[in-house]
Amino acid sequence: MRCPNCDSENNDSAKFCKKCGTPLKKELSHENMINSMNNKSGKDDTTKYLIVALAIVAIVLAGAFVYIYGFGSHQSNDSQPQQIQSADDDSEPVQAESSSSSQASQASKSTPKTTSMSIRGGSFTTGGELEDKTYASIDVGSQHAGEKVILQIFYSRDGSTLNNGNMVPVTVDSSGHLEVSSADAYKYFPDFAEINLYDESGSKLLDTKSVSLSPEAGTQTF
Repeated sequence: MRCPNCDSENNDSAKFCKKCGTPLKKELSHENMINSMNNKSGKDDTTKYLIVALAIVAIVLAGAFVYIYGFGSHQSNDSQPQQIQSADDDSEPVQAESSSSSQASQASKSTPKTTSMSIRGGSFTTGGELEDKTYASIDVGSQHAGEKVILQIFYSRDGSTLNNGNMVPVTVDSSGHLEVSSADAYKYFPDFAEINLYDESGSKLLDTKSVSLSPEAGTQTF
């Protein structure tokens, strides 16, 4: 080993120059430098591999946690409403249908179904004052007692309509008559009435009749 100060040759193990006393620094050989670099590089690679492995493990654990506590619980919640919906679909509609059928059956038993019906006759009664209502009693036959229909009557005087012709639901009484009064007050006594008789739904016209009246108070039959 040469002294960097006086360039004297010294033993490799010497710490100071034997001539000038300058401290001697050992220089690494080329082979030692390569080995040192390789050792350092190996340590760095090991550290990198360890970090990558830990990162992979952390990702796997995080994914498992999300699946178990996230997707798993969500799937459990989704299955419960399906069971409730299934219960609703299987039981309640059947009960509702049964209840509806029962009500329809009771209604059909309590209310006779409207059959063919015609206006046989009747009467109109008007009070003594101009604003009095006109009452109608329409005979359709006692065989229709209890049946429900809709009655519409248009009143007029000298060709001018006196009311709106409201469609009024009426039930045939035990004597076979339909009793109804107009919903309007009149300025004049009617001299004409048009009677329209519909089934309970109001979609089928069962009969119609036109009646001429005397424009005066009292009861008039037809």
